[in-house]
Amino acid sequence: MSLTVVVPTRDRPAQLRGCLAALAPQLRPQDELLVVDSASRTPVTCGAQVLRLELPGASRARNAGWRAASRALVAFVDDDVRVAPGWRDAVDPAVAGVAFACGRVAVPAAQLGVERPVAVTPDVPETLLDRRSPQVLGVSANLVVRKDVLAGVGGFDERLGPGTWFCAAEDVELLDRLLVAGHVGRYAPGLLAHHEQWRERRELLRLDWGYGKGAGARAVWNGGPRGRRLARAALWDQGLAPVPGDVRRGYGFGVATSLTRTAGTVAGLVVAGARRRR
Repeated sequence: MSLTVVVPTRDRPAQLRGCLAALAPQLRPQDELLVVDSASRTPVTCGAQVLRLELPGASRARNAGWRAASRALVAFVDDDVRVAPGWRDAVDPAVAGVAFACGRVAVPAAQLGVERPVAVTPDVPETLLDRRSPQVLGVSANLVVRKDVLAGVGGFDERLGPGTWFCAAEDVELLDRLLVAGHVGRYAPGLLAHHEQWRERRELLRLDWGYGKGAGARAVWNGGPRGRRLARAALWDQGLAPVPGDVRRGYGFGVATSLTRTAGTVAGLVVAGARRRR
């Protein structure tokens, strides 16, 4: 099946070059590569088709990309992600008989000792995903979705993700809606990519604050029992649970990341709840 690959980017030319260097040689003649420039301060120029947006926002960029796609299958790859050799060959079996496929995102071999991996997915076997699945597996850094399915659910929620106040959770929120709509997906570890780990501690704390805000909004907008489960998971499992162990180990940065994420979650719950009531 022919494929459109959408790569959103903003002010990261070196990372974009690395992404395209890994991706472009794997694409087939019938495939399409579309770079979406999310209002970079210096307009993007590269050896691919570029769609320029005048307003920033990762969700806005991904939506513009899939809507402009001329192929029935759309892959999203972030600019700081490097698809592994064989990634393109893994796409067709990953989406066979399903609406979407979430690829594995791992830490590059040269960075395996990184203190805090960002935006990676679990190393678990291939599994089907549906509304009964206990958790959402996957991120938009390495995601393949049928275009008609994206159109049916309206694509990414542009209130979420980088470039918005809520900063994050746009990918898992999309997967929530896909599953609630009755679509079946696949977590496909053979669809492998590596996420470059480039953030320093200050940037990681800023990221955790954003992750928390996005998680709070996701919980509010899901609502009902599922929303309450998501809120508990964000506040405890992804928030405060590691704090006692980090305190015992004297790992101050771990405590700081947990507290920052938890504070972000509270802020996200409050702001999303207030906006919903308007």
